[in-house]
Amino acid sequence: MLGTILDYISRTNLFNFIIFFSIIILICRKIKLGSKLDDAKQVIAQRVEDSKAEKMASEENLKSIEDLVAHLADEIDGIIEKSKTNARLVGEKVLEDANNLASGIKDNSRKLVENKTALLKNDLLRKASEASIEVAKSHIINELNNNYDLHNRLIDESVDAISGVNL
Repeated sequence: MLGTILDYISRTNLFNFIIFFSIIILICRKIKLGSKLDDAKQVIAQRVEDSKAEKMASEENLKSIEDLVAHLADEIDGIIEKSKTNARLVGEKVLEDANNLASGIKDNSRKLVENKTALLKNDLLRKASEASIEVAKSHIINELNNNYDLHNRLIDESVDAISGVNL
């Protein structure tokens, strides 16, 4: 019976499996697989610890960034308010300068119109005076041509006026 069992085992896969398993056990003892597994386990445990430390550092960085971002909104609001104030002041200054410039142009235009009006008045007066002189001259010449006695009397008056002059 033992012979038939051994014969049966040698013909089946079970025998092959036992031989294969024995070889594996010998190889594992030879290469010290247990210590290699322990080393790998320690490396993995160290990496897990390193990951936890990195996670904590990342969480701290995240918290500090969140704190900065929280204050950033307030700073942005302050900058926007300051920009609005500056824009309003610049706008008021531009408007004031534009009003001053417009007022200066208006005053200069008024003065220019007044000067041109005065020049035109003077020119009209000069032309009117020249015309009056021409009319008076024509009238005098016509009167002298029409009345010869008037011509002689004018000559006599001129001579008398010259005679009375002392040199």
